[in-house]
Amino acid sequence: MYRKLLVAALALGLTLLTARFLFTPPEHLQTPGREIVFIQDGTPAPLRVARSPLAELQGVLDAVSKAALDEDWPAASRSLRELQRLWAELMPGANGSLQTGREMEQLLQSLQQAVWGQEQQRVLEAAQELTRIMGKMGT
Repeated sequence: MYRKLLVAALALGLTLLTARFLFTPPEHLQTPGREIVFIQDGTPAPLRVARSPLAELQGVLDAVSKAALDEDWPAASRSLRELQRLWAELMPGANGSLQTGREMEQLLQSLQQAVWGQEQQRVLEAAQELTRIMGKMGT
């Protein structure tokens, strides 16, 4: 009887000891001071960049693309009208050749047809080409 109790106590002790070693990490793996600490500074200062006409044009073009991706065609149409208005204001003093101006006009027409036809892929392709042309104009 005592022998059975002694064996049971030893078995229980070995089980608890094994569980302790299995579920606590070894001390050499614990590295104090290496925890990740997240800090937050004050609110960031607003970016002070002068809005150039080309940057404004690009922003509106991005709005057309986003509206097409969201399949919000009325918003894409409104943004397209804004884009055409900005281009009409910018065109006389645009930094580029007459050829660049013609390319922009053709691409704006293509973009307009794509928006009216609700063709998402064509809108994105035309927007990509317009971005390329605006990049050439900005340099």
